[in-house]
Amino acid sequence: MPAPARSAIRRAAILAAVASACVASLPARAIDGGAAASRRDALAQATVGIGTVTRPDDVYRLTRCSGVLISADLVLTAAHCLNGDPLGAIIVFYRGSEAVRPVYTARVVARFSPDPGDLSASAAGITLADLSLDLAVLRLSAPVRDRVPVPLAASPQRVPSALRMAGVGLSGRGVGRLRTARLVPLAASSTGLTIARVDGARVCLGDSGGPVVAQDRRGLFVWGVASAVITDRATCGSLVVVAPAAQVFGARGGPSIASAGP
Repeated sequence: MPAPARSAIRRAAILAAVASACVASLPARAIDGGAAASRRDALAQATVGIGTVTRPDDVYRLTRCSGVLISADLVLTAAHCLNGDPLGAIIVFYRGSEAVRPVYTARVVARFSPDPGDLSASAAGITLADLSLDLAVLRLSAPVRDRVPVPLAASPQRVPSALRMAGVGLSGRGVGRLRTARLVPLAASSTGLTIARVDGARVCLGDSGGPVVAQDRRGLFVWGVASAVITDRATCGSLVVVAPAAQVFGARGGPSIASAGP
């Protein structure tokens, strides 16, 4: 068998294994606290779990993150979820808090490093130089027909007074379930980077890339994604750094999204 064919078969087998892991129904923790996702919640319907496989050495490594559907075939997440050169990526949707099939494959089409801007020195005692701030876009193997994408914020300049996020984190017991939590904005930089406190909950491993949304008279919109968690303990934390989507993509559904990658 030719080498390219063997490589394609091996990659397909790896993606199949990732898909099985991502839709497993083992009990686990995602956002610690908050609320179980509702089937009727537009945020929950557009939130996805992302599984990527890399092989930086002789060992395959699986990374789990969260993301959000922003058009019929594009998913927005945090770029550090896709470090290296992933062998493949799997996208999983949810019905309520439970993962459902079909599972989609995806490929990275763009990565961005938003400008953190300037932040008041007293803002939450945080130094911008210490923060990770990144975004990435994945293109699905096929458009999604039964989910409604969430549009992006029109401008990064006016931080909403109320935010909500969703995530599909995990613990040592298995794959996470989809949960949502309310965020209280504490500070924002000159370019829209937002530091927010999770209200009555904590954001955990695997919630990176999860959508942070707000609502206006036109409906739900994506303010950004969870790009970092500020904590003095591993795994979970109550302060979230939000990378603003509008700084990179412009107005809601702008042409820069449509042209993200081939």
